[in-house]
Amino acid sequence: IIHYMYYAISAYGWPMYLITHSKTGICDLCPNLKCCNFCFGRSDNAKVIEDNCCLCNYAALKQMMADGDVEIIYVTYHVDIGETPFFVAVDYAREKIVVSIRGTLSMKDVLTDLNAEGEVLPLNPPREEFLGHKGMVQAAVYIKNKLQEENLIEKALSHNATQGTQDYGLVLVGHSLGAGTAAILAILLKQEYANLQCFSYSPPGGLLSMPAVEYSKDFITSVV
Repeated sequence: IIHYMYYAISAYGWPMYLITHSKTGICDLCPNLKCCNFCFGRSDNAKVIEDNCCLCNYAALKQMMADGDVEIIYVTYHVDIGETPFFVAVDYAREKIVVSIRGTLSMKDVLTDLNAEGEVLPLNPPREEFLGHKGMVQAAVYIKNKLQEENLIEKALSHNATQGTQDYGLVLVGHSLGAGTAAILAILLKQEYANLQCFSYSPPGGLLSMPAVEYSKDFITSVV
């Protein structure tokens, strides 16, 4: 639980890094910044979507993940109502592919939080008794579609065959809005990835209907 908590925190980018490293944060981030495409630069092959011109969020993500044997594969900071930032990483120490989903940070995230009607989870075959928080169902469907369109989990699994990444398990994590989205996404992906695990840090109350809660107890751990 503690290990994967760092993934959930890291998804918040530079604001969280500066809060938790108030004295040294700016100096720590400088070596990884790419200021307007001509200062410093990146030395890895991660795909970074919609970060700012200096890649401040990605620099903070790398710094927060620096203590572990972790490689970032893909990160997007695109945000809209029902569309939440997330990243995909390979955790060599735990032999897992990790998808980490950001929590509430922008006004668009707040609007996603407030869209709290019950919505049937889009499962096949349908389970009408499986209801979830509508805004977070939308966010989970958005991330599922991105994972499939970009083939991200399969790319991570095939990323380093010499270290056996093709046999790694799948872990979903998130905090707050990200926690609720990760939990719903775990239910949506369970049929495809039977051994997946989800660590959900401070998920909102009223996230799932009771049948969905009972179904998910074996693979979702919620930390409140």
